[in-house]
Amino acid sequence: MTNLEGRTMRRITLLLISLVLLTFVCAPAYGQSTSDTQVLKVRTDLVNIDALVKQKQTGRIISNLSKDDFTVFEDGIQQTISYFSQEKLPVSIVLLVDRAGCINAFNDQIRAATIKAFSQLKAEDEVAIMTFSNKVSLAQPFTRDRQLIADKIMAVEKQHSSEQHYFNAGMYEAATYMSKAANPAGRRAIIVLTSLEASIDFSKISEKEALEAVLESGAVVSGVLVKTVGGRIEQGIRGKPTSILRHIGLRSGSLKMFVTETGGELISAEPEKMEATLTRMVNHLSMSYSLAYLPTNSARDGKRRKISVQLSPEVEKREGKTVLITRRSYIMPKDAAPGTGTN
Repeated sequence: MTNLEGRTMRRITLLLISLVLLTFVCAPAYGQSTSDTQVLKVRTDLVNIDALVKQKQTGRIISNLSKDDFTVFEDGIQQTISYFSQEKLPVSIVLLVDRAGCINAFNDQIRAATIKAFSQLKAEDEVAIMTFSNKVSLAQPFTRDRQLIADKIMAVEKQHSSEQHYFNAGMYEAATYMSKAANPAGRRAIIVLTSLEASIDFSKISEKEALEAVLESGAVVSGVLVKTVGGRIEQGIRGKPTSILRHIGLRSGSLKMFVTETGGELISAEPEKMEATLTRMVNHLSMSYSLAYLPTNSARDGKRRKISVQLSPEVEKREGKTVLITRRSYIMPKDAAPGTGTN
């Protein structure tokens, strides 16, 4: 064997040894990657809950509670709270403005009040603007630019007095758009400005479909009803009969239902009190407690699950009668069927 051949054989041998060593060195890394993926999947199953606690008589926010003051049940089974905080997390807000009916829920006075309220948001908070009547439109995608938000609020389309209040379509589109939020770890809220809390709804989206979309988005729905004489008349004509319509099978949409199911607030306010009302509502979003738990029912079945949050009796002994505002349910994500995953 020549020297050249010997050197060549040694190089080949060293290369083979290096490949073998590389295989053993890389094997734990691949295993760790799989583990990381599994951990990430578990983390995405955490159920996040916002809870606002108020003193019943005064409306004062109670801000001195601890994790031990809360108990969470899912479908009647107590859960272990693994995360608790009252930090002011970033907020992603979809402002959903009703442009239907004979009452203008967004006149110049209310627009100015909305701009003032949103000017109090933190720099990392973001706002999108949508309108609804017989159709739903995106007036402004999510942005943190306060001047752009103000400009778009003033430019929101005029009222469509001959059109209907399609709450279900509005909620569905707002919830679907919430996936564009840039604050994945923050709070999500849909704030509705309207003159009605319920209405006939002949849109293509059912109330059930809209609620499922809202629950899947993780958003809290809050509503501000413009309190005027005309608004009360329209509520009597359009809103009150919806409970009867449900019994005879006609479609209807209820803002109150969305608010109740997601743990938001529904407030009536005169136009001249709108600034204080909206500012208080926005502040409440950032003052809520954040709780999270890993459900004991780990099945990713796409089903709706009931949530019940209770306060320790010690809280009312210290604070008096309280009001706890939080969501009532959520939808567990469903695993994709075999063969339907993306590459």
